[in-house]
Amino acid sequence: MKFLVFDMDGVLVDTTSCHARAFDDLWRRYGIEGPEYAAIAGRPTREVVAPYTRDIAEWTEFKQQRAREYMRAEPVVFDDAAPCIRALHRAGFGMGVATGASRATAEMLLERAEIAGFFRFLLAAEDVIHGKPHPEVYRKAAERAEAKTIVVEDSAAGLQAAVAAASEVACVRSGLTCDSPLFLGSYPGLLGFTESLGVQV
Repeated sequence: MKFLVFDMDGVLVDTTSCHARAFDDLWRRYGIEGPEYAAIAGRPTREVVAPYTRDIAEWTEFKQQRAREYMRAEPVVFDDAAPCIRALHRAGFGMGVATGASRATAEMLLERAEIAGFFRFLLAAEDVIHGKPHPEVYRKAAERAEAKTIVVEDSAAGLQAAVAAASEVACVRSGLTCDSPLFLGSYPGLLGFTESLGVQV
């Protein structure tokens, strides 16, 4: 049985608006006309801010704190996340999370979604040197899993990272596709992906 590795933002939780607002707050604070969020989604904050400042740690901390404030105040958990993760766990799948979010943010969100206990490991921004689309995080995930992995992604950068790491990959929610024999398909949500593995929710 293959090991499942889930991206978090856009797959398990819907934090796009929270991150986008936090980046907008950051750009306004420092008088910067930053990139559109769609162009930087899924990348570690430290990489996004590096071209604009030498105070990378300060800018990163401001953005992450602001994003967590929004995440605590808004409904961010996808309705199908917990039922699907529980069903996959019952079916015997090993699972991990590999995200570009900070560890503090990821732990908070997985706890809020009530699914933190189902994952064998969590790889966060602090655990890699290079963010997606670099394959580092998914190569590390395969090492931790000690098995062939199926990555579940929603972003173009994530799909690219998974393929470059020689992992099979499925896309959920965004409708994106990938021109690779490793691509397993695009699904409207986690429910369709889970059922594609023969698991009923």
